[in-house]
Amino acid sequence: QEQARRLLALQPRLGPEHREGAAAQLLLLGLSTEAALALLERSPALLRLPTERLRERAEELRRLGLDGGRLLRAVSRCPQL
Repeated sequence: QEQARRLLALQPRLGPEHREGAAAQLLLLGLSTEAALALLERSPALLRLPTERLRERAEELRRLGLDGGRLLRAVSRCPQL
């Protein structure tokens, strides 16, 4: 419930479907719910990306072999990733 509250508090002008879509793409990359939420809190620009664009970027990261722990380490060093 706490994580859902934090997710809904991000970018209040965006619809909940948009926030949930962004979180879903990060979860599909293998991030934990806490890691995905922390990433969205640190990089709110992710929420402004169209869901389709975020999905394309997630597919590219998977193609490059970045998922789960590897992705988390890479993003902690380079948040723009």
